Amino acid sequence: RYYKSGDEFARRKMFEVYKEHFEQGYFYVDNKITVMELRVLNTFALKLGQFDWAKKVLEEHPPERICVTRYPAEAHSLNWGEYYFYRKEYEEAKKCIAYKPFENPQLSIVAEVLLIKIYFETTDELLDYRVKALDQKVRRTKMAPIVKERYYNFLKKLDKVVKYSWQKDSPKRRKLVDEIKTIPEIIEREWLLEKLK
Repeated sequence: RYYKSGDEFARRKMFEVYKEHFEQGYFYVDNKITVMELRVLNTFALKLGQFDWAKKVLEEHPPERICVTRYPAEAHSLNWGEYYFYRKEYEEAKKCIAYKPFENPQLSIVAEVLLIKIYFETTDELLDYRVKALDQKVRRTKMAPIVKERYYNFLKKLDKVVKYSWQKDSPKRRKLVDEIKTIPEIIEREWLLEKLK
């Protein structure tokens, strides 16, 4: 339900389930947390404003306590980048992901999305360049078609957000809000909608 609609009730319930499973130790392998579970925990905590909790989890899980990846330092740095982004500390967020060799293609794409959001928030002139870079990475990376669709939909809607976000009374803007709310496959739904409020 959450991935299809992004509604707050489903988001909160997902976090509660993930947090409970985390506290019961389900995400651990030999006292290390799996890379994807740490990412999901961090992301949902931040979306719900649970900054202190997210920070504590990240501090308790340095790279040496992250498993199921050959690049734990990258994953750790990316999670800190997300933390600073949600705290609106954009320069700190950028430092966590800039000039990092994200050899894992999925982490590389997630880092690219984070850079796009940072550049949008800071009205950086490199936004268009980052959007094109993400489009190329998604095209070249092997992933399920439905995952690619989520990224492509994000890029298409972001382009319209850039065009219409300042036009408060435009019917096109209102239509875009409805499209983002109802499109079944998209990443960063909440962030895109927030930019149109």
